[in-house]
Amino acid sequence: MSLTAAADVGDFESSDAKLQRRITLIGLIGLAVSIQVGSGWLLATLAAVSRSGPAAIIAWIIGAVFFAVIGVAWMELGTMLPRSGGGVRYPRLSHGAFLSWLNGWGYLISIIALPVVEAQAVLTYVGGHWPSLGLVKHQEGTTLVAWPNGILAGWGLLVVFFLLNVFGVLLLSESNKWVTVWKLVVPTITAILMFTAFKAENFHELGGFAPMGYGAVFGAVSGGGIVFAYNGLRQIVDFGGEVINPRRNIPIAMIVGGVIIPLVLYLALQIGFIGALDWHSAGVSPGDWKGLMESPWAAAPLLQAVTVAGFAWFAVVLLSDAVLSPSATGWVFVGLAGRTAYSLSVNGELPRGLQRINRFGVPWIALMICTGLGFFMFLPVPSWYQFVGMVATAMVLNYLMAGPTMAVFRRVAPQLPRPVRIPFGGFWGVAGYLCSLLLIYFAGWSTMINVITVTLLGLPIYSGYASVRHGWSPRVPSIVLSVVFTLAWMYIGIQGGWLFAGGKQITGHWPIGLYFAACVVAVVVFVATLWAVSNAEGRMHIRAGLWILPTLVVTTFLAYFGDAGPQPVLRSGLDVLLVIIVGIASYLWAVRSGYRTDELNDILRHHDDQQEKATAGAT
Repeated sequence: MSLTAAADVGDFESSDAKLQRRITLIGLIGLAVSIQVGSGWLLATLAAVSRSGPAAIIAWIIGAVFFAVIGVAWMELGTMLPRSGGGVRYPRLSHGAFLSWLNGWGYLISIIALPVVEAQAVLTYVGGHWPSLGLVKHQEGTTLVAWPNGILAGWGLLVVFFLLNVFGVLLLSESNKWVTVWKLVVPTITAILMFTAFKAENFHELGGFAPMGYGAVFGAVSGGGIVFAYNGLRQIVDFGGEVINPRRNIPIAMIVGGVIIPLVLYLALQIGFIGALDWHSAGVSPGDWKGLMESPWAAAPLLQAVTVAGFAWFAVVLLSDAVLSPSATGWVFVGLAGRTAYSLSVNGELPRGLQRINRFGVPWIALMICTGLGFFMFLPVPSWYQFVGMVATAMVLNYLMAGPTMAVFRRVAPQLPRPVRIPFGGFWGVAGYLCSLLLIYFAGWSTMINVITVTLLGLPIYSGYASVRHGWSPRVPSIVLSVVFTLAWMYIGIQGGWLFAGGKQITGHWPIGLYFAACVVAVVVFVATLWAVSNAEGRMHIRAGLWILPTLVVTTFLAYFGDAGPQPVLRSGLDVLLVIIVGIASYLWAVRSGYRTDELNDILRHHDDQQEKATAGAT
């Protein structure tokens, strides 16, 4: 890796000058750990083992390896152009507005939803321990947040998360240091206590180490809360514009706080939980790993395991952490949601008012709107176990962008200084891209169709707002197109009968051939119409980002026929091979589509001016 100085902002990003660089290395590592050690450590151990048995241990290792590979390209980008909300800004610089908006929209929805997931975890643990509070209910074997007590309490938590963010990044970072220490100490003690009741037979008897087959391990990675638990790695980049010495601190925080600490902690918890599992106490037949999801242990698995091990006194500490850990993660992600909306505003894809910064250096308007939208996300899927896979998969969609963006920057802007220049960048770019696409695929058909449906609802917002605002398409035809597509897309989603299936067998849905054809026709007609009414500049943006649409649609419908899909005709790894082929083809298409955008030119001009001033000063 070569080390140089990072590039400065250009006029396009002048609002970044109002942000304050106050986050230290320790603070950044603390934020990374706090993001990842949230509800994942409390519930993912049971979710993962219910999908793959003791082989969930391997799933945690695979997840860490995948995210480490994905993080390599993000490391180069985050140190080259350290920006607040960088994850949604880099695609705008390399591929233009069409891709930037779809990527940003999908990521914004997921990151607004994530504090909701953390609040659900708090309510699940507390409500499961004190049923009289009326915070949760059990329905069809799933623990749900109940109305009104649970939902209203969740809204109250979101308000607290907002207030903690609105008073500045320094408060967020400094207070989070102490919370992070607590979040590491309590899980470590929990793992040690579970090891005192270790039962080795849980690992090799009762169906063996992989009772559901090793293929189930990959399903546990995406759907068992593991992707969700590791999702803090990329989010480190989003604080790039507020980090002291990002050249040094971002790579260290990604390695230490993003991979090493979470991997060690989660492995200890998973092994300890499997060893301490008491089938009789859980009310499940020995070896019925899937049945754990419908058992009394599902509401508070680690609390139950520690109690059965003989440490009931530790329940108070664990319950305290069940409130604090997810809450700390939730308040960090509310901050990230605000910065993401801020970044989309900088890109010109959301109203300029979202860039308003308060006296604490925080985009408070963006924070307030994101918090308000979070209120509504409690309603359609009020369960941590059902919602977590959707949110994690939506977040991984954003991870696809690093490899192609890094490759395009190297091709069209080689003069930009790269504090961390990754050797063999071509290999790491495509490897990270394929790892991201596979994680999305492993989430399964039910999760993917919900995520893709919501993500593509961003298309009419692009045509009706961003394209019109920039003068790339006329107002009336663009708005009509947006309304027609929205109605058609909602009709297909609702009448098709596949949404919010929760992985369960459903009846009354459209045949998959009809559903696939309807989705493809709707998207193709939308793109063709927008292309027809757009000017040359608008078409250039569409052309550069078009590759993402067939990539997502084809991968989603491959999941239907894949080994874990409703109609598994692609077996013995053939489905994974096809996803890899699709991934390589779309990666090459993405790299070829990138170009030197006006926004990137702005940064390069500013960089050249700074270089000339430095040279003149030296002479």
